[in-house]
Amino acid sequence: MNFMVRPSKSFLFDFLEGKLKKFNQGIGLDAASADFKNRKFFQTEKYFGLDIDLAVLKSGVAKYNDDRTFGLYADLTNLESLPENSVEVLVSTNTLYSLPLDSRIGAIEGLCRLVAPKGWFFCELSLDNKFSQCLVVIKKYFKKVKVIYYKNIFSQAYENFFERDGYLGSHPIAGLRPFRFGSWLISRLEYLTNRFPSLNKEVIVIAQEKNNQDKKNDFNLDNLPIINEKIYQLKKYYVYPK
Repeated sequence: MNFMVRPSKSFLFDFLEGKLKKFNQGIGLDAASADFKNRKFFQTEKYFGLDIDLAVLKSGVAKYNDDRTFGLYADLTNLESLPENSVEVLVSTNTLYSLPLDSRIGAIEGLCRLVAPKGWFFCELSLDNKFSQCLVVIKKYFKKVKVIYYKNIFSQAYENFFERDGYLGSHPIAGLRPFRFGSWLISRLEYLTNRFPSLNKEVIVIAQEKNNQDKKNDFNLDNLPIINEKIYQLKKYYVYPK
């Protein structure tokens, strides 16, 4: 159980935790991982957290100091250096919806390319006027695509009540343990409404069985430099201007 300040995030992380626990083989890639926020959900043989912020990658490596956890210093929209058809489980949360449409489409294309023929792709997106275009891209790569709708009207009402400039973390009440538990209880209602687009604002896309049946490739990073202990750097990446 994940007791988050937002009911919608409690649902998201509980859902991911339930799905990812069954994958215990191969490579897991957490795209836009920050300090490996989803690491605890992955059961794969190896975990790679990918982010453009080197500081948070270092924090993640320090937090999970084991021989199964690695960082990738890279831009989500420029992943050509990574081998296609090589990742068994790929997850992207809390990031793609913030990108401009062209960059979002490009990032989704790149992520889909990395997933192994029998791999799985879990992707969080906003249910906005750009979502249908993103879904078309995912369906181009995968035979089976399922959409789970969440952040329903009950979660929205709770979050709107506590939000300060769109942020709950600084609220003196929302972060208290009893309110986190209350947030989790409200998140249970997401399971009753996750089939109804009109009641929700976010989606989780689950994709599997790639349309191309090319052979699976190894997730070989030997061509990439290691710039910090257990952190690889892609040969091509973009540093956002300050």
